[in-house]
Amino acid sequence: MRVADAVMKQPDMDLIGVTKATPDYRVEEAHAKGISVFALGDTGVFEKFGIPTEGNLHDLLSECDLVVDCSPKGKGKENLAIYSSYPELRAIIQGGEKHDLTGFSFNSDCNYAQASGKRFVRVVSCNTTALCRLISTLNTSFQIRKVRATLVRRSADQSESGKGVLNAWVPDADKGYPSHHAHDVKTVIPNLRITTLAGEAPMTLMHGHMVFIEPEEGSRPASAQEIVSALQKNPRIMICSLQNGLTSTAKLKDRFALNGRNGNLYEVCVWNESVGIDEEGEIGLHMAIDQQADVVPENIDAIRAMLGMADKGRSAAITNSTLGIGLIRMPGKLMPHLKV
Repeated sequence: MRVADAVMKQPDMDLIGVTKATPDYRVEEAHAKGISVFALGDTGVFEKFGIPTEGNLHDLLSECDLVVDCSPKGKGKENLAIYSSYPELRAIIQGGEKHDLTGFSFNSDCNYAQASGKRFVRVVSCNTTALCRLISTLNTSFQIRKVRATLVRRSADQSESGKGVLNAWVPDADKGYPSHHAHDVKTVIPNLRITTLAGEAPMTLMHGHMVFIEPEEGSRPASAQEIVSALQKNPRIMICSLQNGLTSTAKLKDRFALNGRNGNLYEVCVWNESVGIDEEGEIGLHMAIDQQADVVPENIDAIRAMLGMADKGRSAAITNSTLGIGLIRMPGKLMPHLKV
């Protein structure tokens, strides 16, 4: 529903409808918002519960220029086979699928123009989106030599009460080194030197990253404030502060439950006090990612990029304005022990 909500806010897009396999509270939410619902299969399943539909998947796809596929991980190949039978239809799949499925992975900041004319595009995962957004922004001011990142991943989304890690830290040790996130970032920024490790923690509210960025010797920032200033140039990166009481991901989510966004943090959050430089010029920082929201503006931009509706700057401006991105600033002082 997050992407559907965002599409409805765009002045240059029309939402035809959403699909559901079974009737549940999400269908009720869609109806309450005036969104047409189409059954993935037999419409009779919905009728049995007294829930009206506008038809099935075929009926929906026959009316669309493009479909944003937010299906569970692993359904992409099967779904793309369906979409391929509609010659004019384009589709966006999500980062839970492999890069090879579409051959093109998208990030608004990094390769917007290259998506033009593509029929099928993959918007990279929430963690990859955050890393690409951060790295590409810093790379405009400081030439990056190498990136190292440690990811503390949430164990399940808030609605997934039937699974998740309990009272444990679970490293992704079985997936080898580096974790798949480094490979995924390279699908968007091919020549970047990056290595990552990840693991799950018993939480549902956001992912956390500890990022170490090594600039080229002649491109080192002079101060931590210079780094913060570079990050603030990107409206989709929010500098938050401990001085505002934002000491955890839980408090970040609580803060954004109060501003009409229903708790969605489309921005990547970087703690002001965490930004620093060591004696060898390596940058370090803490970053938090709303796993359910930071890819939403990417999907909206991908629609415009694929269909040639606007250039990168224009699309980002519309998306940011309609979703309220970049409007909230939470300045704080840098910690005195940082090199400034």
